[in-house]
Amino acid sequence: MAKDIEQELDAIFAHHKARVAAARSDSAGNAAVAEDFSPAATACMAGVIAPALEHMAHALRERGVAAKVVSGGNDVRIDVPVSRHVRLGQGHGGYPYLRARPDYQTCRIHFERNTSDSRGGSAIGDFAISEVNAPMVHAMVVEFVRALYGPF
Repeated sequence: MAKDIEQELDAIFAHHKARVAAARSDSAGNAAVAEDFSPAATACMAGVIAPALEHMAHALRERGVAAKVVSGGNDVRIDVPVSRHVRLGQGHGGYPYLRARPDYQTCRIHFERNTSDSRGGSAIGDFAISEVNAPMVHAMVVEFVRALYGPF
């Protein structure tokens, strides 16, 4: 009888050890993916997203909109002020905005926007680094500006 118990416990723990080993392997794989994602995300933010936002901010400034690009520690955003005072050249903007930031949990670039003067943003979507390009960012800014200035 003791031998049966030993065999049963061995079978239980063999299954348990296999699950633990698989979890450790997944964890190590996720860490490796995250390590690869970090420099790629930094390059995408600096080499694709920030220049595309700068290009759009310049185009908006040419049209009299006091747009500016702000780079934070982990994100980059374009602020497009729409308050009456800012339209008259007085005061500062800050909201609304379109922001991109790397999401290290999902290993994707997260885009969100705020189209009002209140705090908080609405998600636009999460994209793989390979999906992010200048025309896509330009299109997001155009839709953002349309929501701010377009006909209601």
